[in-house]
Amino acid sequence: MYQQVNCPRCNAPIAVDIQQVIDTARNPEVKYTFLNGQLNMFACQTCGLTGQMTTPLLFHDPEHEMLMVYVPLELQLAHTEQQRLIGQMVKEVMDNTPPEKRRAYMLQPQTILSYQTFVEKVLETEGITPEMIARQRKQVELLQTLARADKDVVAILLEERADEIDETFFALMQNALQAAQERNDDKQVLGLTNLQAKLYTETEVGRRLERQQMALRKFQQDVRRQEGLTPQLLLTHILANQQEEDTVEAIATAGQAALTYEFFALLTEEIEKVARTHDKAQVKRLNGIRQGLLDFQRAIQAESQEMLNQANETLQAILRAEDRSAAVQAHLPAIDEPFMYLLSELLDQAEKQGQQARYQVLREVYDLIVREAERQVPPQLRLVNDLMRAETDAEQRQILSDNAEMMTPELAEMLTMLAQEMSADRPEMAERVRALQAMVAMRVA
Repeated sequence: MYQQVNCPRCNAPIAVDIQQVIDTARNPEVKYTFLNGQLNMFACQTCGLTGQMTTPLLFHDPEHEMLMVYVPLELQLAHTEQQRLIGQMVKEVMDNTPPEKRRAYMLQPQTILSYQTFVEKVLETEGITPEMIARQRKQVELLQTLARADKDVVAILLEERADEIDETFFALMQNALQAAQERNDDKQVLGLTNLQAKLYTETEVGRRLERQQMALRKFQQDVRRQEGLTPQLLLTHILANQQEEDTVEAIATAGQAALTYEFFALLTEEIEKVARTHDKAQVKRLNGIRQGLLDFQRAIQAESQEMLNQANETLQAILRAEDRSAAVQAHLPAIDEPFMYLLSELLDQAEKQGQQARYQVLREVYDLIVREAERQVPPQLRLVNDLMRAETDAEQRQILSDNAEMMTPELAEMLTMLAQEMSADRPEMAERVRALQAMVAMRVA
């Protein structure tokens, strides 16, 4: 939720999207935003300061029955105020958890005293051990040193600490580069880009990762060139990279939609053809690839089936409820993409089969979900969505006039931040948002 706070350096008002509750049941993506160090970030347009807001946090992971809170000591909150904040956050989790899924542990949140311990406990839910955390901490320190060091020092460090340059290190470097780009920190972007290029060419891990990225780019280009993915195209690229196990896995993941019966039939034909040449090593390698891809396909199917089963359980619970509107609200955390896919499929099926009564019931659920989703969106974001959907400047001006009471510095600041976030990946959309920001700023002034 966007809140107005004052910049720690210049005291100018800034709008910050502050999230205090990290609930993996409701929004699992927030956990990874937190672990990447991007949660509650701010950027002051007046003095240019960027950083992370200091705020109380609650983490909830029902799979691990974990509920913990962290209240920064530097906030110097009185005990009663701490308890009030913790109570509010716990209530938010409880309110968004269906009654049948509430557990006793949710009434006794664990209090964590340090931010570092809080992060480490969240990492533990990802299977990351204290030893792995310590290694990653050393890698972060190495990355920071390499980014600042001159060429001679870099060469020495790469030789002395070569065992720390692995896939995780490259992922940390990419995350740091993306964060610098989002902050418009050109100096750090240049330094990290140069370091990345050097490590891609001068380390074995880097060379392997670069080969993998090149293979993926070529695969994606061929998919676009042929206007679609086919089993034959997927097989061609897997065979071309059969010596690189990681690259085969990456291509198979990108092209998993083509892992069909036809694909495995084509792969079997290829293995039989190689067998006739008596190349036992290649036959063994291709058989290993086939088995690995079969296991991968089965895992995907099992995961998809499990998600659909859970979605169906949620849907049946809503359909059985006397008050379907209340049921939708209670099950909102479970209404995700697989749920909406299942509901859309059942709606389509009922319409095609002429099951009018069933169609009406399912349509009622669909409409209730849409209304509830719109209700959950803050008024400012609803206004931004309406403005983005408007097809002409005249329509946008009319919407702004109809919502004159919402023309505030906070809305202008929110649009500025939104444009910054979109500038790298969606430049055209970012330009539209900047134009809207200018229109709002004129009305605020």
